[in-house]
Amino acid sequence: MLNSVAQIGYLIQWFQEWSELQKADFLPIMAEKYANRVYVNGIVNSISNVECRDKPMSLFECRVKLFKEWFSQWSIEQKEQFFKQITDLDPIFAEKLSIELQSATGNISNDSGNGNEEILED
Repeated sequence: MLNSVAQIGYLIQWFQEWSELQKADFLPIMAEKYANRVYVNGIVNSISNVECRDKPMSLFECRVKLFKEWFSQWSIEQKEQFFKQITDLDPIFAEKLSIELQSATGNISNDSGNGNEEILED
């Protein structure tokens, strides 16, 4: 079995190879893992991966499956390292991920511009 450093290395390499469409598909999966909750896209993705498939999994689907398996075994520091590397690689993805995470946690940020930020929860 690969150690977590190798796992993160592979995932970073794969992320760099993915198309924008694949990154868009990965976004809710990654957000689900970091928000520690399941929401609509995650549920739909989980249902679509039920073992009654007519065709084999794509390479992308295999890599996402590995991400899900590996992520659950990582320490908090390793999860933070992966998050930082992904967001450093693709600032646009990072911005979309941040928005997804905010909506997943139900937090609304109200920045009045004076440096005081208030977090409101539903």
